[in-house]
Amino acid sequence: MWWLIDYGFYGAISVFLAWGSFERHILIFHQQLLRTQKQKFFIHYLPLIIISIYIFGFYIFVIYFPPCVNTFDYTSPSCGSSPCYEDIPFLNSWDYIVNEIICTFLETIFSIGLLVRVLIQKRRIRQPISWRKHQKMAFQILSMSFLSLTIIFPQSLIFVVRQVGGENMNNFASGVDPYFFYLYTFVVFLLPFTCLSCLPEVWPKFLFVKSKQQTKGAEIRKAAYRCELQR
Repeated sequence: MWWLIDYGFYGAISVFLAWGSFERHILIFHQQLLRTQKQKFFIHYLPLIIISIYIFGFYIFVIYFPPCVNTFDYTSPSCGSSPCYEDIPFLNSWDYIVNEIICTFLETIFSIGLLVRVLIQKRRIRQPISWRKHQKMAFQILSMSFLSLTIIFPQSLIFVVRQVGGENMNNFASGVDPYFFYLYTFVVFLLPFTCLSCLPEVWPKFLFVKSKQQTKGAEIRKAAYRCELQR
């Protein structure tokens, strides 16, 4: 179950982010494709259903029904840290290249492409480009792409070099590879903060609640102090 949650959800994040960055093009430039409920189902909901079936079907198969035998070393602190399918070149390459590397680069390409497409569309209709108006979208797209690339790209490069170089490159960057491996987990933790930084309209709610609680607490302390003075 831990492997399914760990590997499955990490893989799902990359795939869903790639699809979400592509779907933004449909929502902005092809809204006519989502007019009817039937179109919404086939263009919006059906791809999400197919992606969910693929992701969980793939990881359920390779983790619970692998064409190998999982081994566990109960004397090691990292007993069973990785499933055995990672020792099968085809499955390991498919998981890492298709579910992570390709999806990460597609997300970056679609996201930056959306920003470029919006600017080109503005210029084509001779509408003045207000950078202040597009600042929010640009910051959101570039921050999410920067987060994915800076953390995932180094590990992806190491993996590709090892696969292409063969046995002579098996130890390539072996000293820094463990750091990039665990650094990849920060994508999950930093992604909500990155999304929240792109939604400034949400911030005042938190600040208002906090300031309201502080004001209420100050009033209670003042009332208690007055009661003590009266005594």
